[in-house]
Amino acid sequence: MTTDIHHLKRLVRELEKIRGTGTQLISLYIPPGYPRGDLSSMLTDEYSKAGNIKSKQTRKNVQAALQKIMVYLKSIDYKIPETGLIIFCGNVSPDPGKSDIRLWAVVPPQPSPKIYRCDSTFYLDPLKAMVKPSDVYGIVVMDGKEGTVALVKGNTYEVVGRVRSLAPGKHHKGGQSARRFERLIEQAEHEYHKKLAEVIKKAFWDIRHDLKGIIFGGPGPHKNEFLNADYLPNELKQKILGVVDTGYTDEYGIREAMEAAKDILKDAEIMLQKKEVERFIGEAVKGGLVSFGVRQVYEDLKLGKVEELLISEDLEAWKGTFVCDNCGHRMEIVDTSREKIESMEVRCPLCGSPMRLESVEDAVEEIIQLAEDTGAKIIFVSPETEEGLKLKKGFGGIGAFLRYR
Repeated sequence: MTTDIHHLKRLVRELEKIRGTGTQLISLYIPPGYPRGDLSSMLTDEYSKAGNIKSKQTRKNVQAALQKIMVYLKSIDYKIPETGLIIFCGNVSPDPGKSDIRLWAVVPPQPSPKIYRCDSTFYLDPLKAMVKPSDVYGIVVMDGKEGTVALVKGNTYEVVGRVRSLAPGKHHKGGQSARRFERLIEQAEHEYHKKLAEVIKKAFWDIRHDLKGIIFGGPGPHKNEFLNADYLPNELKQKILGVVDTGYTDEYGIREAMEAAKDILKDAEIMLQKKEVERFIGEAVKGGLVSFGVRQVYEDLKLGKVEELLISEDLEAWKGTFVCDNCGHRMEIVDTSREKIESMEVRCPLCGSPMRLESVEDAVEEIIQLAEDTGAKIIFVSPETEEGLKLKKGFGGIGAFLRYR
């Protein structure tokens, strides 16, 4: 059963790619404490209903998947974990005429709802919601003319609102016209502040209990004037961690605020990733104690040389096991392309004979396991960030700080 959050994220990406040739992919969400008898009866009933499916191939695949689920549940004696159990099962073969029934069992990080769905894709929305980053920060950048609101979730940010002021510009009139104009400006600024406060409350209020803090930024004193007034409820004001100066109030200003607030957000995952990737690049440029590329890092992990592992969340890597039928020597080759491994012509380093490809397996899980077994710190880097792109394009999506040369 899969339980770790990062493994679950990888599994979600894997399952998202699978498409059934008919409505034959089963998603079963079992809540904690669900009665064994009710679960068994439900699956038996669904098996019976599947007998009415018109397509012979779809009917066969759905019933085979249900049978596999029932066999699996019997193998664990229907012992459902404390948070429930999620099962994905179905024919994953791209060839409609072939059957490759596979099953994934997931222990969810949060209590599972009760859902049964049979479709051409796996139903992943509830699981996706469970593996979203738990650390959430708010960022607001503003001046007298514009405000932008964003959420920093784990290692990515999302702009969730923008407000522009309708206050007129400066004027050169005097007398009563000047006073009237000032009142219009004050009223327009007040409306702008009210609207910005509403956008902030809409973005942050419902998640205020999960919100770790809010950073305010912007050029000049306007942000402080806004905070000193009574536009925001006290519960959100208490979440404000700091106020920083930025040159912009748009999306670039959000990034400026994140950078300016790095000491405040030092525990946020996105800042940790930024710091470590920048440190890694600096060491790599000067030929420091680092390695990169999936083959080299894999070998360093096997030797226990890795102190800290940086790995892109969407890294794909494969391990090919080659065997020499002449002398029996075995060797492994790791690459980011499965097709490349399958097309390799490898000769035995001992006797020079051609080697046979025995198997190809997912290498990412083994890489993570090797890091855990050797006590290496693991930092998962989002490919959606600037640092993640640098790691992916420049270093193959994986890098390591080494304990020794």
